[in-house]
Amino acid sequence: MSISMVLLDFPAEVLLCIADKLDKAKDLFALSCLTRATNFLFLPYLYNFNVRYQRSSALLWGVVHNQPSLVDTMCQYQADTNTTDEKSRTPIFHAIRAENVTMIRRLLSDKRTDINWQDRNKQTPLLYAMGRRLSSIALLLLDFKPFLDEKDRKQRSAIWYAIAHCDEGLVQALLQRGSDVRRKDYKGRLPTDFAIFKKNENIIRMLLYHPDPKTGKSLLEDGNARDRYLRRAVKASLQDIILLLVAHGADPNIRNDSDETLLHQAADKGDKEMALQLLNYGRTPFQIAAENGHKAITRLLLTHSDVDINALDFNGATALCLAIQNNNTDIAMQILTEDHVEVNAAGRRGMTALHSATEMGNIPIIAALLAKNDLDPNTLDEEKMGAPDPRCFSGRFTRDVLRRLLCRETIYFNHKYGCREESPLCVASKLGHIEITRLLLRHKPRPDINFKTYMEYTPLILAASGGHLGIVELLLEDESLDVAATDISNDTALCHAARNGHEQVVMRLCEDPRARSGDYVKKAIKEALHCEIRLYLHRQLNEQGNLAIGL
Repeated sequence: MSISMVLLDFPAEVLLCIADKLDKAKDLFALSCLTRATNFLFLPYLYNFNVRYQRSSALLWGVVHNQPSLVDTMCQYQADTNTTDEKSRTPIFHAIRAENVTMIRRLLSDKRTDINWQDRNKQTPLLYAMGRRLSSIALLLLDFKPFLDEKDRKQRSAIWYAIAHCDEGLVQALLQRGSDVRRKDYKGRLPTDFAIFKKNENIIRMLLYHPDPKTGKSLLEDGNARDRYLRRAVKASLQDIILLLVAHGADPNIRNDSDETLLHQAADKGDKEMALQLLNYGRTPFQIAAENGHKAITRLLLTHSDVDINALDFNGATALCLAIQNNNTDIAMQILTEDHVEVNAAGRRGMTALHSATEMGNIPIIAALLAKNDLDPNTLDEEKMGAPDPRCFSGRFTRDVLRRLLCRETIYFNHKYGCREESPLCVASKLGHIEITRLLLRHKPRPDINFKTYMEYTPLILAASGGHLGIVELLLEDESLDVAATDISNDTALCHAARNGHEQVVMRLCEDPRARSGDYVKKAIKEALHCEIRLYLHRQLNEQGNLAIGL
């Protein structure tokens, strides 16, 4: 009779006692492989042994070999999600390398996973993904709020990699999340200097317009920065950037090291187009008067001269755009009374007159513009934002402004705005603006109440996650609402509310028959952090006749 057969004759208690005394994983593994019964009995010991004595190496192996069930099991046994390989890389690095989005989300859903871990090269997961040009993975990581300004061993930050790869989408996403554009790289270059070196004009514009988080001023508003970048733009022959800087106040007569002006340099290079632009530099008198609020001058020019009221400046803005941007309401109204006014011209950042009036909260101008039959209320700016700009909901955007916009039946409310691809209803629901949400829901045709963002969040999920009970109740009144809609992680609104401890929202959702799916309630129980919510959800399960899950 073999030793293995003799072992199987022992009671389970004795076998478990033997397992406790074993100090090698291969012995535990051998025991677990004897029969199905021993596999069931000893496998948990093997998992615990791996966690306690082998630095959770099975978790790393599971990620490398794409074994999601093993990864899930190891996480349940509290495996160290920050265990490292010989290059000091944690499992998340290997999931990124394999471009395994499901595995990345699974690891990052564990709050113990350090998204800012630095490997032997001082690369964080974000820098590692960007270094490998995995843009979609980098965008996914940004949703988990990593440190944006960490640098690797060569002093390269996330914004450096995005510029190096000319990835405009990533640059925009990093800037929107507060990446510092005033930190130098290993060559002592600022991000804007590097973008000029790469000659990517779209990225240069983004960086020049980006406001400093401390002062609120952009590089275009910094006189010294403007002139410095003008010199570099001239050296790189970036015509559009040169004109942009000059239009924002950079000195067009600035000289280089050879004491040559911009016009000298354009002539020296034989750049006819640049020379013509510099010779024609400046706005028309009518544009200058409109921008600076000189109503008497604009009236005089309109009355006594053949003025072109639709002339465009370097940014593509008309006098009407300039007047509205500078809150010169009287002059804007004066221009709007003229015949054949171009109301859809897009100026700086692609903003039309309606964009600017909406951003300023200027009701009289909005009303006058909406009265124009040729107005296109659905034009998007350079950041793909419409006139009902969701970014303004937390600022000067008022109910009165929205009411005015809603008077136009052709206005479209289902655009995907920004890198998160959110609709106005999504933003209002997320920020808890109940009156704006109510106005949007009353509009005919109605906005898509089940609209999904980049992360597949619906307005209900966003409201529930933020604990906005009033908005949740408003949305639940709609019979077409998909209460059981799930996000990219297969979480419902109920699950989000439970996870974030919003008990009143949980109770309100459970009152709705559409949210009472047993599977979703069970998942919400697992996600709930507060005992009160878990107990309440257990009672809901019991009332439905489902088997209760152990806490």
